[in-house]
Amino acid sequence: MIKKFFKWTFKIVLGIILLIALTYGGFHLVEYTTGGKFVEYLEANSETISIDESFTFDMMNDDIEASKIILVGEIHGFEAPQKFDLAFFKYLHQNHGVRTYVAELDFVQAQLMNDYMQSGDEDALYAILKNWIVVQGRRNIDYYDKYRQLQSFYQELPADEKFRFIGIDQIQDGKLFADYVDQLIPDSLPSAIPLSNDTTTSGKIAWLELAFANSADTLALLAHLGTSRAYTEGGTGREEIMFRNFENLYKLYDLNAERLYGYFGLFHVFQYRVNGRHPLASKIRESDLGLEGRMLSINFLLNESFMVMPSRGLPEFMQTGPVNSKMPVSADNMLFMYIYGVKDFKRMTPENSQSLIKMNSEDSPYGNSNRMNTTIQILPVTDKMEMTDEGEPYVQYTVFVRNSDWAEPMEK
Repeated sequence: MIKKFFKWTFKIVLGIILLIALTYGGFHLVEYTTGGKFVEYLEANSETISIDESFTFDMMNDDIEASKIILVGEIHGFEAPQKFDLAFFKYLHQNHGVRTYVAELDFVQAQLMNDYMQSGDEDALYAILKNWIVVQGRRNIDYYDKYRQLQSFYQELPADEKFRFIGIDQIQDGKLFADYVDQLIPDSLPSAIPLSNDTTTSGKIAWLELAFANSADTLALLAHLGTSRAYTEGGTGREEIMFRNFENLYKLYDLNAERLYGYFGLFHVFQYRVNGRHPLASKIRESDLGLEGRMLSINFLLNESFMVMPSRGLPEFMQTGPVNSKMPVSADNMLFMYIYGVKDFKRMTPENSQSLIKMNSEDSPYGNSNRMNTTIQILPVTDKMEMTDEGEPYVQYTVFVRNSDWAEPMEK
């Protein structure tokens, strides 16, 4: 009886293993055999270079000229996106007159970043990034070096070609915010308006509004500081805060008169709903700012690469260091994240390469396909993104990277 039980158990387990193997193999066979037209399209609509080189970006010229805002969505913690950000912004500045960099910083952090561009003060850069919401970018060599190189580029420019940062995120560093408000208070205080050492930051903003009642520009700045603080403290969702801050500053600075560049985390640049929610770009598209059809979104897709992650947020068996861990990440890993159709990208690229791919050419086969819109994940250890509005143009370009190193942390 026991022998018969083990015999049947063995057969059942063997059958399950065979079924899984057949299903797995069949899935990849179907993906491969139906991928021919996609591979042909990708090869015909891409610029592929070594991972150590920079794109020419020539294939994007017409799309850039037709756009008012260009948005890049990185996956935080990799080296390759930092190099792309620097090279692409310099290209846009030199060839398309872009003078405004919209950043995943709060308003005050961005203002201080503008000061850093002028001074090159390393302590100031550390203070700006110390409590940055992009955890992988704090105390990180690649992120810091990018800003240092932007500062060097800024210093080389004549006065009429300087660029500026604008931050639209929720308040990330309360102390920096409070110190910035304090610096707006003049040395000689109007005696008719009381102000004490116990006055809160909100109270100081209200005081400043009275003190500068006749200065329209200062009042507009104070109003933005006040609303930004109210959004953050009032429990408004981060994506909505980013959109409202962008909307306020777009109107305040008359940004409609120029072409903008924005660099954010991946989710924020999708132009339609993800997991049923509207990212920043989708909110901008639906707004009355007149930017629908005038946005260019570029997303990153990384394969066989490494990402920096704080070790404290990982299970012990995944930790490679006491403070930071070097995590292998690949978009073709069925266990953690498999994007259906990623093998098409691998078939047309060598290792240690990066490809800039136009996803929305007239002959694109992606418009009515579930390729690149379906994610498979057996173990839910990373965020899963499902494209809610199937068939819509979420992005116009993809940067496919193979074998990126991690963004190297400063361990000390």
